[in-house]
Amino acid sequence: MTLEQQHDISYLSAFPVHGGFHRTVQSEDARIFSQFAGPSGRQVLTAFFGVLLAIIFAGCGGYSSKKTYTTTSTTSNSSPALWVANNNSVLEFSSTDLTTAGVSAAVPTLVLNSSAFAAPQAVVFDTSGNLWVVDGGTMNTGGADKPALYQFTSVNLSGLQSPATAMANITISSPAFTFPQQAVFDSKGNLWVSDSKSNAVFEFMASQLMASGAGVMPNITIKCNPAFNGALGIAFDSSGDLWVANNGTTTIFEFNASALPTASGSVTLTPNITLSDDGKQSIQRPWALAFDSSGNLWASNASTTNTVVQFSKASLAANGSPTPAITLNTAEVSGNSSLDEPRGIGFDNTGELAVVSSAAPFGVGLYTSAQLAAGGAITPNVFIVGAATTLNAPAGATFGPSIAYGSTGTYNGGTMY
Repeated sequence: MTLEQQHDISYLSAFPVHGGFHRTVQSEDARIFSQFAGPSGRQVLTAFFGVLLAIIFAGCGGYSSKKTYTTTSTTSNSSPALWVANNNSVLEFSSTDLTTAGVSAAVPTLVLNSSAFAAPQAVVFDTSGNLWVVDGGTMNTGGADKPALYQFTSVNLSGLQSPATAMANITISSPAFTFPQQAVFDSKGNLWVSDSKSNAVFEFMASQLMASGAGVMPNITIKCNPAFNGALGIAFDSSGDLWVANNGTTTIFEFNASALPTASGSVTLTPNITLSDDGKQSIQRPWALAFDSSGNLWASNASTTNTVVQFSKASLAANGSPTPAITLNTAEVSGNSSLDEPRGIGFDNTGELAVVSSAAPFGVGLYTSAQLAAGGAITPNVFIVGAATTLNAPAGATFGPSIAYGSTGTYNGGTMY
């Protein structure tokens, strides 16, 4: 695939990169941006900060504790870390842990324990390198903790000391939330949030994310007919069409870009395309969605099937029950299952796939492009697992700054769900 073709990939995703970082950016506007570490971006200014610092404002942004923003037209030299929403904390695993082949009981480089956290479900970085945590709260299970979005600034992150108990810079506890679980930024800085208990997708404008609030209502609320059933995985394809996984059933919905609302308010949409299970457990409690560089759709099945499947781009054009072109099955790795309730998934710019397993033994596996082509019950090239990882029911994940306690870091933006 050429760089020009890669420009067209418009879903928002983040990936572990061996020596770099990859991000794709939604919308037709991305086509006019200049190429950087992933498929799209733009390079618009340089400035001095003390000494001369190269500052490039990109569609996906960049971060360091010195406010140095970096993107390049080739694979970035920065080394992204893996950030995981983990039960009641957020963990960071260093780039070294992501590139060392074999089984690793890696100790998190940083553990973010905020007293505000109840049940973090997803983590995502905005274009300024701020970390957003999607917290589902406990009210949906009878508890008293409200669901919320928490923002930790780049300054918060670079200045953390052990133990990292920083309070959020911004807290948005919208009354619209019931159990938000995943989120993605579009190229305009608007945040799209899937809520599996409200059975809705919410859009918050960038301007709404500027300040804390307990009464912030979404700019747009999308309901569905037929109704969502556990709306969870969310991704945009190269045409700007929205795909949503129904975690409570066996379907994935697609809404054409032209059908998505542009005015504020609540709308009920009918899916333009519905993918259904093929009768052989191709779609079973789908959790996360991600598009690869060829436009194929990958979905994690967080059920007893414990699989990750790929639907070819050609099979996505119409309603149906397509047979997956590739299926990854679990394998035994040092006595542990490589796929046990797989949730978060994402690709790097070499075609490697990262998968978060969210049940015991709680791990993260990385699969090379060659392994993916073969499919089947394959051992991940890298498998982070073990008690030292402190992984405990991990869910969503993102790749972002490599930061140790009290140290600086660099960031080439993006997200993985």
